[in-house]
Amino acid sequence: MKLKRYFLGMAAILTLVGMSSCKGDYDDWAGLQTNPEENAVTIPGFTSQTTSSETNPINLNNAQPVKDSVNIATLQVPAEYQYGVTNVRVVLKPTGEGAKSTVSKTFDLSTNCNMDSATIQQYVSDSYGLKPVPRKFSATVLASAKTGNDYVYVNTGTFDVYVEPKAPVLSEVGYYFVGNVKGAVKADGKYGWNENDTQFKYELGGADPYSNPEFTIRVPAKELTSDHLEFKLLDLAHKGDWNAPTVLGGDAHTHDLTVDEKKPVTTKLIDNGKGGNIQFAGTTKQYYIIHVNLLDQTVYATAEDIPQLFMTGANYGWDDKWMELTMVNGNQDLFWTVKYFDKDEQFKFAPQAGWDNSFSPVCDGGDQASHFAIDGGNVKCSKAGWYLLVVDRAKHTFKAYTPKVYLMGDTSADGWGTRTKADLFSTPSTRDGSFVSPALKNDNAVRIYVEIPETDWWKAEFGVAANKSIQYRGNSGSDGASFTSGAGKKVYLNFSTETGDIK
Repeated sequence: MKLKRYFLGMAAILTLVGMSSCKGDYDDWAGLQTNPEENAVTIPGFTSQTTSSETNPINLNNAQPVKDSVNIATLQVPAEYQYGVTNVRVVLKPTGEGAKSTVSKTFDLSTNCNMDSATIQQYVSDSYGLKPVPRKFSATVLASAKTGNDYVYVNTGTFDVYVEPKAPVLSEVGYYFVGNVKGAVKADGKYGWNENDTQFKYELGGADPYSNPEFTIRVPAKELTSDHLEFKLLDLAHKGDWNAPTVLGGDAHTHDLTVDEKKPVTTKLIDNGKGGNIQFAGTTKQYYIIHVNLLDQTVYATAEDIPQLFMTGANYGWDDKWMELTMVNGNQDLFWTVKYFDKDEQFKFAPQAGWDNSFSPVCDGGDQASHFAIDGGNVKCSKAGWYLLVVDRAKHTFKAYTPKVYLMGDTSADGWGTRTKADLFSTPSTRDGSFVSPALKNDNAVRIYVEIPETDWWKAEFGVAANKSIQYRGNSGSDGASFTSGAGKKVYLNFSTETGDIK
């Protein structure tokens, strides 16, 4: 059979509409090429036309999740030529604003120019992400047309295609819990279901919700106004608005709490404010942890007692080592740590020494806040140095301060009064360096703390134990005093190794 290859600068009717799918049960026609390439010819009657636009895109939210479900184009070949059309394909290339890539890709189509919905969904996601807005591509439909013993390679030209990926419409600011937890008092003096109370929230902090769809919100289980948990998730961008399209509700049935997170008891979220309340069974534990997946539109809840908080990051091998933070005495939501960060070092937190429910909080205050930002789903520090981080485990926020470590009490220059520089530790310039105190006044027990603004000193107290480990007071009743030392000696604290000495 004699084969010919022609490049035709002609048009085909390409109507980008609704739904059908793709076929890949044939080889690229170019694999049949045996003769040298011949000059292109023009065959009259091939035409192309697109009806796709930003306001009329191919909307994958309406596509059926079955094979042959998305119609990419219709190719019209004049009947009088009696061509048989095979090996239809489309070359797509992202050309719109915000494209993550400009790499073109060729996809096989059915003879009706239909494509699988999952295939094009993945390509749109890879090219732009999942935000459900029309995404622009250039498209070229190619086909092998046969008449007699000759094959004609048809190139219909290039035109624009707009495709909207399948995804829910999400808040780009964050969500907050509104339900039957007492929270802030309402104007009528009652508690619970206060749409203006945003204390239990998750803020995206500029992160893309379609790339970072999972988050948790912790609420106190001891403050319910009934015997089980009920709530909805409102959009921080539309505070107080129960009817915003991004409001998330549930099926109004009470679901069991998850005990094994490998087998979560999930329920579907319902958006557009159409759902009932999200409901979970009561618990005797201290806190509910609400686990949300925005893309899957699912939610489940766990319960826990005394909370903990850990951090890992680039300096700790990303999961090779988890560093535990210290609870601010009397506040189970606030945890603190003194850490050194390299320039551009990244890290994140979790309520246990593992990845489950890990999060990257937004830095919302402190004199060093400008050096921290969310980057790629992690917290990133832009300036090397030592910092005091105070993390709100419930709100997923933190404050960054210059670390100020002081002596307090009998061995200090200022006694039990207001602190001055006379009792301030020096700060090292390197990660492995030590904070060093002024000389001690006497042999009494040494009291030490790190200054957290608007917090009593003893709520962030710690000491050096006889085994030279740093012992944090945390939420315990112990005062954290260091072992008795001698006048004229100094305290050395290495926060990187969690060790100290008095010498």
